[in-house]
Amino acid sequence: MTKESKGHTFYYTDELNDDFEKTKTLKRIELPKNYKYIRNNIFFRVYAFLLYWCVAKPVLHLIVFFAGIRIKGRKNIKDVKKRSGSGYIYMNHTSFWDMIVNQVLTVTFKRANIIGYTDALTLPKLIRGLLYGLGFIPLPSSVSDYRKFDEALKYYATKKRFMIIFPEAHVWPYYTKIRPFISTSFKYPAKLDLPAIPVVTCYTKRRFSDKPKPTVYVGEAVYPKKELSINENKEYMRNECYKRMCELAEKYSTYSYYNYVKVEKNEESK
Repeated sequence: MTKESKGHTFYYTDELNDDFEKTKTLKRIELPKNYKYIRNNIFFRVYAFLLYWCVAKPVLHLIVFFAGIRIKGRKNIKDVKKRSGSGYIYMNHTSFWDMIVNQVLTVTFKRANIIGYTDALTLPKLIRGLLYGLGFIPLPSSVSDYRKFDEALKYYATKKRFMIIFPEAHVWPYYTKIRPFISTSFKYPAKLDLPAIPVVTCYTKRRFSDKPKPTVYVGEAVYPKKELSINENKEYMRNECYKRMCELAEKYSTYSYYNYVKVEKNEESK
């Protein structure tokens, strides 16, 4: 059973769209017509290699070490690499740092790509450069972008890259349950015949602090079924992945730092 704290209370009406992260003021934008989804020129490849292996990875490993973050179930990632070469990682979204810290924790073999909204591209130019180097791929904003987006997913699959997706879309700090999410993003692994890997950050009480202790749990991968169509696999993989994420959260999250209370919209307006 999850122990409730006496911390801040968040009131929400919509699990799919409410956002409690400070960066929620960023606006989604349309991608430039000449936006490059595949960056494979030699200069960018050298930059990305040095950024990840020489800067980001060692620095972030130090951060997660001193933050006391641990990972369980790394064997499930290794099994996917042996069987399929790569896969799609689906994580709950409880911190702004998820996209970087969890990438370092879960993908130790090779850089991963992170799929997210275009609002990240409104950040300062220096930060955008870091995001590109760390493998950020924005979701398409127009019909023409979808073709380039699909080509990029196929390209990175041939490079055995893992893809990281946050299906909950919005950040709920230290939230201990799994919010409902739609199945759209599960069409990507279904089309490429790759597995979906459920990963959940769970929280427990620290001995000498009220701040929760995060532990990242990697669940067993969900593989598409040969006898199902792409759309059928999309729904199957979403439902199975969601179920496994809920099971991990229920089993291992035992401490709530914040309280989350659902209210009806008419109550909120009073």
